[in-house]
Amino acid sequence: MVQIIEGKDRHLYPELFDRLFRARYETFVIGRQWSLPTTQGREIDQYDNDDAVYLVDFDETGYLQGSVRLTPSVTSSLTADYYAHLCQTRDLLRDPFVLEGTRYIAAPRVRTSQNNRSVKARILGAMTQYAYDRGVTHIQTVIDAALLRTFKEVNTQVFALGPAQDYGGGRGVKGGGSCMAIRLPITDLALREVRAYAHNHDASDLRAVA
Repeated sequence: MVQIIEGKDRHLYPELFDRLFRARYETFVIGRQWSLPTTQGREIDQYDNDDAVYLVDFDETGYLQGSVRLTPSVTSSLTADYYAHLCQTRDLLRDPFVLEGTRYIAAPRVRTSQNNRSVKARILGAMTQYAYDRGVTHIQTVIDAALLRTFKEVNTQVFALGPAQDYGGGRGVKGGGSCMAIRLPITDLALREVRAYAHNHDASDLRAVA
């Protein structure tokens, strides 16, 4: 089940946030070998503030298998602050109707293609529904370029804000790769597509619970 937790309530859920930040450390610092600020085995940055909203997916045992952080692009945009060079369109990177999506995780306890897709469907589906219900027009994020295809599987309207560029020395270098900035339009079509994707991968309930 996907839960919504607001950053301003972090003091109410210390154990949950501890699990979340540890999962991010394992995923991005250990797994991806990204150079990120860490604190005692937890990955926390300046965007983990009161304005952040977290969608977190737990399996039936309580294992944290998926998450994404949403922040208002006007005040907390990783894309605008650090990756503006990836944008070659006229789209404003800070927009009151655009949310920033970061620290996306889809990592079920048992890693199979079906389980991976089910978690992806729940997290991206809940994210789309959450944004749609609040009148958001787009979610923007920076991804590894190779993931563009998987995002388009869920939302065919996804588009790149510019071409992919290398980071950290590029592919084949420890902690490096190729990234791009993208936007996910939040439309009626997007909602239908993500619901269809979820239905095909045993993840039909897309509404997150607070």
